[in-house]
Amino acid sequence: MKTILFLCLFHLLLFSPAIDSVQAQTKSYAALRQDYQHLITSAQLQRQRINWERLISGFDNFIRARPRDASIENAYFLRARTWDGLAQASGRRADAEEAVRLYLDLASRFPHSRFADDALLHAGEVAQQRLNDQSRAIDFYRRAINDTPTGDMVPEARQRLVALSVPLQPEPVAVAVPQHPYQAIGQSPFLESIRYWSGPEYTRIVLDLSAPVVANPNFLKGASPRLYFDLVYTDLSAQLPDEVIINNGLVQRVRASRFDTQRSRVVIDLERELEYRITTLDNPHRLVVDIMGAPSRAPQVQISRPPSSAPIADDSIAGILGSASDQQPAMRIRQQSNGGGIRLIVIDPGHGGRDPGAIGPSGIREKDVNLALAKITATALRQQLGVKVLLTREDDRYLGLRERTEYANRVGADLFISLHANATTGNRAYGVETYFLNLSKTDEAAEVAARENGMTLQDISNLEAILFDLMANAKINESSRLAAEIQQSLVAGLSPRFNNIRDLGVKQGPFHVLLGAAMPSALVESAFITNPREEKRLNSADYQRHVANSIVKGIKNYAAAMGQVAWK
Repeated sequence: MKTILFLCLFHLLLFSPAIDSVQAQTKSYAALRQDYQHLITSAQLQRQRINWERLISGFDNFIRARPRDASIENAYFLRARTWDGLAQASGRRADAEEAVRLYLDLASRFPHSRFADDALLHAGEVAQQRLNDQSRAIDFYRRAINDTPTGDMVPEARQRLVALSVPLQPEPVAVAVPQHPYQAIGQSPFLESIRYWSGPEYTRIVLDLSAPVVANPNFLKGASPRLYFDLVYTDLSAQLPDEVIINNGLVQRVRASRFDTQRSRVVIDLERELEYRITTLDNPHRLVVDIMGAPSRAPQVQISRPPSSAPIADDSIAGILGSASDQQPAMRIRQQSNGGGIRLIVIDPGHGGRDPGAIGPSGIREKDVNLALAKITATALRQQLGVKVLLTREDDRYLGLRERTEYANRVGADLFISLHANATTGNRAYGVETYFLNLSKTDEAAEVAARENGMTLQDISNLEAILFDLMANAKINESSRLAAEIQQSLVAGLSPRFNNIRDLGVKQGPFHVLLGAAMPSALVESAFITNPREEKRLNSADYQRHVANSIVKGIKNYAAAMGQVAWK
């Protein structure tokens, strides 16, 4: 007996430190989540399988070492999402199968988790889109509806089945909605007001809320199409009108009423079936609904104002940027990709007309260099990729920054590339760099953005706060990957032919010229016009041709990586 006790104590002493060591070395969920965010926003990191596998290993270790951690469900879900991302990046069937397996594992282990419906929906997406297995996809979508009837992904699962021409079972008459934190503390959020205005390509409806809400959107087709939202545990302000009449040939009216004891319903009656885009904004809390299409007539009523005297948040881009505009910027964002690949690219030669841009030591103007490079790039794209290419300007004319993306949105471009030449106060800086729209992360990025925007650094600081509200509308992930592919191709294409090609990398900044683009977009700084050597190159047809060919190669690599090839 003593021998047995001794052996037990020996094993405890031998292995306990090892267990503690494993737990000590395991990253926290917060750290893993930060690593995940870093990976999915970096096109360069996504290209290397080892980066995905390293993160997956971190989640595996966390799940093994901390099975009772408060974030264990989150870890299971994010691990499956990481495999999903790897499957998209690699195109391997085995990776997609593993993503499906882990999504289903989460739904099985945690059937009452808030991630269960998301996991089943994502499993269906992978089966349908990457495994080409419609039968399994239908099964997973049905499971999302039947196994998680109160999940917020259930309406989406129903829409997927409808798109697959699968008959739906009748919805239950009443569904028990799980208790929401607002109900527990007795402080329901309020729908305080409904506002709207009409732009040239969309009508924007804004629901002003006193706090964040759970909003479940649904779209009903037919002779009287309508979009409606169930705002869970949300009351209506006493001063809120029963309906707001719009009648602009696009939207008939917006109605709000109490649906039952647990939710309020907002109904948007439409003239016809239309695309829509939903965005949730904070500070103040708003639900923004963009109904896509050009109104056929002027609206019959003005913007509905909230009953209080509190200032109203201006949700137009012109208003947000603090400048008046007679025409609202187009924010036409496709709900889904058309699946046809990249067929139309808009090239934007920066500056022009009364705006010469930067001027080099010998007097070369940036606007002239940008236009020449844009024309060569457009020709190369047409010849090498067979795509349609349009320029925002084909001569020396002035265009406002917002007019450029408005044009790209209006013609339905698949990509938007803005061409520029860099500049500094001195003449020693040199190199190439590519930007995409995001919050400025460095002083250098802020300075470049301020110069291209015609703003001060203080203006840029103010713009950063604005961009928090606009991130939901920007295709950041796709844009970062596009920028990375172009930058890599520029360095690889120019280095063998020109000396002192310096790779300044991919950066992010708050550029007005990219603001509002409904498609992946990037801004290319092809060289420093303030550097005498690079000014001479920028004015050279040979350098411009190699820059153009490198941009074409970058776009081709981007399209292949994203599965968006439309050319032969």
